[in-house]
Amino acid sequence: MPTKTLKSSKAARSQTAGASRKSASSSKSNARDKAPKSVSRRPGRGGVAATPQTPQIFGRCGGRPLLTAVERDVCDRLTSLGVAHSHRPRHFEITLEDGTLAAFAPTMVVRGRGREGKTVLVETTEAANDPNLHKVRAFRKQYGLEFYVSLIAPEEALDDVSLSTYDEAASLLEMHTVLGRLAD
Repeated sequence: MPTKTLKSSKAARSQTAGASRKSASSSKSNARDKAPKSVSRRPGRGGVAATPQTPQIFGRCGGRPLLTAVERDVCDRLTSLGVAHSHRPRHFEITLEDGTLAAFAPTMVVRGRGREGKTVLVETTEAANDPNLHKVRAFRKQYGLEFYVSLIAPEEALDDVSLSTYDEAASLLEMHTVLGRLAD
C-alpha cells in the first residue's frame, strides 16, 4: 500500500510542475500579446526597441499607396485625362554616384504612351532636397536611352533641382500642359 501513495504523490508533483510550467508560459504569451503593436519586440542597436515609421498615405491608385500630395494631384490629373499609368510597377538596380548599388522604383510609369520613342516616367517631389532625386539622376545616367523622365514639383523646388535629373519639368501650376500632351 505505501507504494500506491508514493506513486500518487509523484503523479501529483508532476501534475503541479506541469501546471506551473503552463501558467509561466501563458503569462509570457499574455505579456507578448499586451505589448503595443507599433513597437518592435526585437531590440535594435544598443538594446533599444525600434519604432517603425509609417509613411503618411495620400490615397491609393491601383492598390499602390500615393506617398505625397503632389503624386496624388498628378495621379488625379492623369486619371481625369484617361491616361493609363502605374505607380512603382517595378524596381531597377542602379549605381549611385558614390559607387554603391541601390534600388529605384519610378513614381509613375505611363503605359502605352511614349516620347521620343521612350517610355515616359513621371517623377514627383515636394522639395529640391528630396533624397529620391539622386536616385533619379543615377537612373537617367544608366537608363536614359530607354526612358523619358518628366518631373512635377512646386516652382520653388524646381529652381534648385539639377538639370540632369529630368528630361522635362513642370511646376504644379503648369503640370496640365505636360500631362495633357500624354493624353494626345
